[in-house]
Amino acid sequence: MKCQLVLGLSLMMATLVCLGCGETPKPDSSKGKTTGTTTAGATKHDGWWCDEHGIPEAECSMCSSKVAAECKKKGDWCEKHNRAKSQCFLCDPKLKEKYAAVYRAKYGKEPPPTEDEEKEKEKENKKS
Repeated sequence: MKCQLVLGLSLMMATLVCLGCGETPKPDSSKGKTTGTTTAGATKHDGWWCDEHGIPEAECSMCSSKVAAECKKKGDWCEKHNRAKSQCFLCDPKLKEKYAAVYRAKYGKEPPPTEDEEKEKEKENKKS
């Protein structure tokens, strides 16, 4: 009986360890970024470059509430796309090249595709 109880508790603990607590990352108010581990499909924000948005992490108004607040305060905000106007590739596609040049200067290669580019690619694939 004791052995079965210990075995049952051990299996429950192993399951909890493997699955985690299921919590989503919480904002870190000191940095305005997401902290902790990411959930499936989420982007980690711990590097120099924001792969999701194609901008250096420290400048990304879509990931950092602090950067977003600073941009809004300066009047640099695109209400339509909910990001800094100076980072809105949707309104001004030329801005993407500006940031891509920064990436190429640092890494000597093209930046990874952004989230918006991936979504557009999925739409095109569905049409085919």
